[in-house]
Amino acid sequence: MLSALFKKSSSQQAPQQLYGGLMTHARSTSFFMAYGVPDTVMGRFDMLSLHVYLLARRLRDDGSEAAQGLSQAVFDLYVYDVERALRELGIGDTSVPKKKKKMIRSFYGQIDDFDEAINSNDTNELLEKVSKRYLSETENPKPEVLSNYMLGTDVHLKKQEIKSILTGEVSWLPAESFV
Repeated sequence: MLSALFKKSSSQQAPQQLYGGLMTHARSTSFFMAYGVPDTVMGRFDMLSLHVYLLARRLRDDGSEAAQGLSQAVFDLYVYDVERALRELGIGDTSVPKKKKKMIRSFYGQIDDFDEAINSNDTNELLEKVSKRYLSETENPKPEVLSNYMLGTDVHLKKQEIKSILTGEVSWLPAESFV
């Protein structure tokens, strides 16, 4: 009986399920070994941010209040996770807010960089933006692979029922399928 009082509702679990799955998928070794994304703290942050962005696009495009609320809840988990990671990396308490702000600004920069190219399916522009944002310091960059993944994932997410996403269920395209 008491456990029912402490049980999280499905609306509270959905953001955690989505973020957990998203985080696991963003850590796929294909991004780092086959796509050319640097396997560094910032490279992993970039892939996490990219997947939060792609999910947020899907939820934004739905336009419903429930989708917007879920998008915000996932984003809040992401911001909390960024702060936690900075602290784990040993960043001092006084520097965390400034570094977190810079990283979150980087997340919003993705929207400016990628939205128009994805909306218009402009592969050339997307290739340029992906190269500049993620692969500029890579020995073996593969911007076409990451660009194709982004476009494919955007379409894949849009095909998924919003009802499923709202309950925390989303599928991601296997990263290795684009190599």
